Amino acid sequence: MLKISHKMDEQQIELLLQDWAYATRIGLQDTILANHAEDVTIFDVLPPLKYEGVVAYKKSWSEWQPQTVGVGNFDLHELRITVNSDIGFAHCLIQCGGTHTSGKTFEDWVRATFCLKKTNHGWLITHQHISMPLK
Repeated sequence: MLKISHKMDEQQIELLLQDWAYATRIGLQDTILANHAEDVTIFDVLPPLKYEGVVAYKKSWSEWQPQTVGVGNFDLHELRITVNSDIGFAHCLIQCGGTHTSGKTFEDWVRATFCLKKTNHGWLITHQHISMPLK
């Protein structure tokens, strides 16, 4: 059986996700969703839990984004990527946290899954699912 290597696509997806994590970590709100499809579906840990499209997700940020000082933690761990010619799938754990304006620190672990589609302009995230294990 002929095995086709998708190493370059895997590297492009990894770079895209690392860029997303970096933008999130330092609060670059204009960049965080730069590689998401306009009609992306995002499931997140906080209500309303489901967002349809980039505009809806951006509109909600001020409601749940924690007020922190300095650069936060938002590090991808155990990133796994599977890809074929035009569809990609990735999952990882994310260690996130930071320092509240009160000086108190916080840290959480969340799970993340991404579905991506290859376009003429590169890979786009079409579905993102972030969840937190029950404690």
